[in-house]
Amino acid sequence: MKRPIVAAATLLTVLAGCVTQPPAPSPSASMTPSAPVTSPVGSATPQASTHAFELGGLPRIDGSTANIPLISLVIQRLTGVPQAEADNTVKTTGTPDAYRNLVNGNTDLLVVYEADKGVKAEIKASKVKLELHPIGRDALVFFTNSSNPVTSLSTAQFRAIYTGKVTNWAAVGGRKAKIIAYERPEASGSQALLRKYVVGSAKMAKAPSERITAEMGEIISGVASYANSGNAVGYSVYYYLANMYAVDGIKMMSVSGVKPSSATIADGSYPYTNDFYAVVRADEPAGSPARKVMEWLLTADGQQTVVDAGYVPAAR
Repeated sequence: MKRPIVAAATLLTVLAGCVTQPPAPSPSASMTPSAPVTSPVGSATPQASTHAFELGGLPRIDGSTANIPLISLVIQRLTGVPQAEADNTVKTTGTPDAYRNLVNGNTDLLVVYEADKGVKAEIKASKVKLELHPIGRDALVFFTNSSNPVTSLSTAQFRAIYTGKVTNWAAVGGRKAKIIAYERPEASGSQALLRKYVVGSAKMAKAPSERITAEMGEIISGVASYANSGNAVGYSVYYYLANMYAVDGIKMMSVSGVKPSSATIADGSYPYTNDFYAVVRADEPAGSPARKVMEWLLTADGQQTVVDAGYVPAAR
């Protein structure tokens, strides 16, 4: 039984040759609310007494599916609109297309996870320089059906499963049963993390088309319900699985005994921890709405908004 989705939603060197990384900007005084913002996620109206933007004056914001709740709360905090109105304003296209939209000038600001190798190559080829600032942390997580007795695997074991070298759960301490490995498309944000931390450039085992899921929720539902057994495994990002698409019958797996949690992501003990970013084009004018929102996200109020939306803040 799915629980309702929460309110709608270091890479500083990864885009070598196409990323400008200036010193962290000093926040504009006009972007700082006159009173501390303490409203939790889902409150009807943020408690700041003044607001930096009218809703129509915000930059166009795109990003990753798992960042939808944060984008919504940013809109609430900066405009004062209620949650439902902010939710309806959020329009995201997912990690790869969000980067493409920014490069092509079809959006102004991203709240987004790391791009995959192919999209990074597209950005480099475009000659458009991007400016990325870490604003929070998340992690790649693996999950299986709660009836599966296997609770923890090593990186080498996860790699062996996804490259087809291990095909039976008995080889990794489980029951004698075929491993049904679900995958995401190559350009997806979670696939980028799988390649970064687990499989690298190795050739992945070929999965049937029905087990390569375009939508983030589909991979979770598929693993949860596959043949009413515990034989399936998949991967996503921690925030999405824990907060946006929590499904009964699913358990997150530990990596060499370290369980993913907000605490282990924050302290870095969980090995697949990765930043997510606020991104603008490097030629974005000073004082523009996009740059102002990006700068605000780096302030104490912006980082508190990341926390209030349920994410782990960026390491400082």
